[in-house]
Amino acid sequence: MPLNPQKNRVLVALGGKSSEREVSIASGRKVATALERQGYSVDLIDFGTGRFLQLPELDNIEKDSNKLPRAVNYPLVDIVRHFEVVFIAMHGKFGEDGLLQGLFEEIGIKYVGSRPVSSAVALNKKFSKQIMEKAQIPTPEWEVLKAENEKTKMHFPVVVKPADQGSSIGVSICENNADFELGKREAFKYSESIIIEKYLGNREISVPILEKEPGQPQALPVIEIIPKQKFFSYEAKYSGETQEIVPARISKELTQKAQELALKTHLVHDCRHFSRVDMIVDKANKVWILEINTIPGLTPESLFPKSANAAGFEFNRLIAHLVKIALK
Repeated sequence: MPLNPQKNRVLVALGGKSSEREVSIASGRKVATALERQGYSVDLIDFGTGRFLQLPELDNIEKDSNKLPRAVNYPLVDIVRHFEVVFIAMHGKFGEDGLLQGLFEEIGIKYVGSRPVSSAVALNKKFSKQIMEKAQIPTPEWEVLKAENEKTKMHFPVVVKPADQGSSIGVSICENNADFELGKREAFKYSESIIIEKYLGNREISVPILEKEPGQPQALPVIEIIPKQKFFSYEAKYSGETQEIVPARISKELTQKAQELALKTHLVHDCRHFSRVDMIVDKANKVWILEINTIPGLTPESLFPKSANAAGFEFNRLIAHLVKIALK
């Protein structure tokens, strides 16, 4: 690998085998490009194949996780020997669920993002909901179903989602029993258990959290999300058609409340470096926390970079800042 010993050596982890593989590749490309522009010595590793890569090779790698080999050897010795820090740009399982973070803890290499337990809890919506309720953070009424033949006790409309996926994959809004049966079938494709959540509708917002210094997280500007579809689905997130307004067109009081709740959510999950907290504002202007993302998307359409830019963190500088925080 053509490494420059005078520069910090950063490995960007991307790809993986989750349903968010393609998004991860897009995020990793942006991260690696930003780091190179900031003067870092950068290589990439695709955790879907175990291969080290250079940026131009991303144009030709397989983007469909279903077409990857089942067994993969991960070059952990080479990672710890050649690099000082790993920037995890992977979403979903084995990227955002703590397993990869646990490997990095075991081999003793620094990495960008939350620790193993925090990552695992945040991605598992059941555990995350329980933590939020314990901390008295408002989150919509919910229940767990573990089999497709189970019925919900909640009144329609409801949101049906896999218990451990991100990017709104497998999520449906169900107005009646027919919708509900289809929604369950779709959600169970991605998870062994699913979450049924009361649909509150109205306005979607999101608040990123960024550490300015290690252990000093701050809320960034609130983002207002206006999808053309009924909700911020996977397609709406990455089609480029969703309107995203920063700062959100909400009152000063509501902005402050959303930022306070986002910061509290970040802290009770014991997250690190950065995160993004997704919310709903109901018709009575009450803020409800939906979930927290420990590795927010970093594609051109992603929310975190847009909010950071509004706060004065240009994208390249933002990515370099996260590496510096991890190295500290």
